[in-house]
Amino acid sequence: MLKSTALRGLGLTLLAGSAMTMGATAPTTASPHTANGPSGSAVSHQVERRLSDRKIVESSGLARSTYPRPMLWTHNDSGDTNRVFAVNKKGRTRAVVRLGGARARDWEDISSGPGHRIWVGDVGDNARRRSAVQVYRFTEPRKIPRKGRTVKVTSTRFNFTYPDRAHDAESILVHPRTGRLYIVTKAQQGAGVYAAPAKLSNSSPNKLTRIADAPANITAGSFSPDGKTIILGSYTQAFVYSSFTDTPSVVNLPKRSLGESLEVNRAGTGVLLGSEGVKSPVLRIAMPAPSSAAAPPTSGCTPSSSWTPDLTEEFTGLDPNVWNVKNDTYASNEDSYLRSRNVSVTNGRLRIQARKETYRSRNFTSGYVETIGKYTLPSYFRAEVRAKVPLEQGMWAAPLWLRPVDGKAGEIDLVETYGRDAQAGRASVHHTIHTEYGSTHKQSVRSKRFSELPGSATGWHTYTMEKTPGKIVMWVDCVKTAEYTNANPSWYSAYYDVGDRWNLRINLQLGGQWGGLPDSTTDWSPDKTAMEVDYVRTWVPRS
Repeated sequence: MLKSTALRGLGLTLLAGSAMTMGATAPTTASPHTANGPSGSAVSHQVERRLSDRKIVESSGLARSTYPRPMLWTHNDSGDTNRVFAVNKKGRTRAVVRLGGARARDWEDISSGPGHRIWVGDVGDNARRRSAVQVYRFTEPRKIPRKGRTVKVTSTRFNFTYPDRAHDAESILVHPRTGRLYIVTKAQQGAGVYAAPAKLSNSSPNKLTRIADAPANITAGSFSPDGKTIILGSYTQAFVYSSFTDTPSVVNLPKRSLGESLEVNRAGTGVLLGSEGVKSPVLRIAMPAPSSAAAPPTSGCTPSSSWTPDLTEEFTGLDPNVWNVKNDTYASNEDSYLRSRNVSVTNGRLRIQARKETYRSRNFTSGYVETIGKYTLPSYFRAEVRAKVPLEQGMWAAPLWLRPVDGKAGEIDLVETYGRDAQAGRASVHHTIHTEYGSTHKQSVRSKRFSELPGSATGWHTYTMEKTPGKIVMWVDCVKTAEYTNANPSWYSAYYDVGDRWNLRINLQLGGQWGGLPDSTTDWSPDKTAMEVDYVRTWVPRS
């Protein structure tokens, strides 16, 4: 919960054996299975062709032709113009294709897709400052000129924005059956796979969704022609996946001069590897198989087999053996009085109503329930709440947050929302973890705008968290929105790996430092100022 000192009391896994089901799947990280040559050496290879055109100085991407021919498409890295090269099986440039309406800022990868379409990714951002990245799409000519002639084609530009921050990326992939576009970011830590919307707009930015973690420093990627296998490549290794929940096989690649391109061949029997430099070779290795070892089921949408259900609160009533309802009291960092009459359970839902009424010393009332002395979770757990929050000015909703049983240091706010965010046009989910209260208080906040999530801001959303050794991960509607580790923030281990047990809290505050006071714009209609909770579910580690 956002406060100052005045406080309230994958590796990605993708591929063979079944068709990809890419959607709002929570991220997963798996331990890779290595499949290399003798003693961990690189797999055997051969030179498939050599790019003889001296204008190809930094081959940064490879894409197979969408027609039944051995031709490859490639392009230069940043610094060239808006052109791609059609290269025949002998490595000679058959044609140069200029993309009308395209700008070459930092082209990093190229991919073929259904409908004889070729996609070029202007997604590089070494400084991580771009507010949007671009991908251009053009239709591959059925007839390609000869002798390196230049032709011009019409291209369509699509703008993409990340849901969290700017990223550098060097890999795009287009599913050969569905045409869905994916961008894999490049980083030493925290890289991810981002899915584009199924239906793209060429007139407004398309918002990407992070669907999985990715290995470090990915520079290229490719689907197999049947869409059942995905290979992601770094400078030295290839990661081969069969599904989001499987462990990748890892192959040590042949030594290349800054290898930044990779493509599965048309037959699906081999992988082509490119590198930068004039007259650079295109190597071929045999198509590696994904690992048969499965990782645990993904978190977020579905609990893994390592969890067992503990509390299943469907609010058929308010169980007095689990919940306490606060009455005739108040919290220090808000402006409402807490009354039990504002807490009710109807039709399987907990409802906390905020009211504009003078009671004792305050001008507003609200409600608060918690499990102190009745129900606690162990140090490591999974929790989920489905809730609907009010976003009128002055509302400060917390559908689920947790405090340690000893009441000392630490607080986990799975979700908080502020009406004043919505009034400013930036309605958001806020996730926060804290140190001790008082003058030495620290907090770490992760925020996500509702506009970047499924559904409306005032609609129903599911909030999930998992606390495991050295890590807390949070999701909204199966979209990963926050992660804390024993490395970030630096004080994490001192407060969150110390064996505390945790109690649950649900409340709706008014005013306060973060909520802001209700004002003349606040609509006091009951449904506009009530928070509803459909269920609370918890899991504990399976013994």
